[in-house]
Amino acid sequence: MNRDDYIGGSISVRMYEQNLLTQNDLERLNDYNSIDEVLAALNDSIYRDSIQALNRPEDYEQILENELNRVYNLIDNTSDNPWITRFLRERYNFHNLKVVVKEIVQNENYSHIYSNLATIDMAHIKRELLNEEGKEVDFLSKLNIEGYEPLVSNAHTDDDYVYYAKEAIKVYERTGNPKDIDLYLDQVYYDNLIYDAEHLELDEAVQFTKERIDLINIKTLLRVRAQGGTIEDLTPALIEGGYIDVARFVEVYNNDLNNIVVTFSNERINKYLVNAIDSDKSIDQNLLDLEKAIDDHMMDYSREAKSSTFGPEVLINYVISKETEIKNLRIILVSKLNGLSKEFTSERLRETYA
Repeated sequence: MNRDDYIGGSISVRMYEQNLLTQNDLERLNDYNSIDEVLAALNDSIYRDSIQALNRPEDYEQILENELNRVYNLIDNTSDNPWITRFLRERYNFHNLKVVVKEIVQNENYSHIYSNLATIDMAHIKRELLNEEGKEVDFLSKLNIEGYEPLVSNAHTDDDYVYYAKEAIKVYERTGNPKDIDLYLDQVYYDNLIYDAEHLELDEAVQFTKERIDLINIKTLLRVRAQGGTIEDLTPALIEGGYIDVARFVEVYNNDLNNIVVTFSNERINKYLVNAIDSDKSIDQNLLDLEKAIDDHMMDYSREAKSSTFGPEVLINYVISKETEIKNLRIILVSKLNGLSKEFTSERLRETYA
């Protein structure tokens, strides 16, 4: 990796970082009593143009979507390294894969929930799947994803994703359970994420991804317990590829939650478990706190980029910071729309980079 390749992009991103909302900004927004007041206050921010184009406050998701699109386009245009884009957008690719597979197996049209932040050609993938199934393809025209055009050639860069989708359909055909589509594609997603991180030649990105897998597996353990599931329910839901062998999560499944934290005391993720999990709390509260801890883990990785003058981590950090900012704004806007208390909202706000 040649860090000099990232000088221009890093300078541009550092300028945009100055527009990130701080924790104080978010707390001030939370002090307002209505969604209209929050949006009025954001009129002095980078969200101004999107707010002014809004037809009604309840359509606030358009504001957030516009800002994410702006950020991802900025990164695409400031980096010549395709692995940065792939690493950052992979989760949107796999979100769309889940949607298209469920469209096929359930014979429904879910085009309204596709993400336009993905980079894979859904028209091509959908056509390949439907041709495989021998179904009609005339509703391809209903795909409403900006920038995607159906391709004629069979040789296509997204054929790996076609393969993943076909395998997910086979999994469903064996089990008949739509949840197994998600389980299979989640595993492939994290396999790809590690692969992308390795090609970024950024050890910190690989470490972050492996730690995230471990945290997701802890979350899965808690979720299965909350649903009254058994070890047999847990095992297929665990994701391979983290620092902790999946067999260890199975071993501690029936243990007291505090004991689970102690068991993983020497692991990289322990500080997040200590802050999130406690036997004295309800399982639902533990899940909420762990979800927040997973986001905090992401921001801790992001903050490490502060020490880098330029490099791929500077660009990745900006996207992570903006994703967190948008998540916090969504929490505030949803709370104001539903009349939730300021205290309730404040407890759920994620840590910020700024």
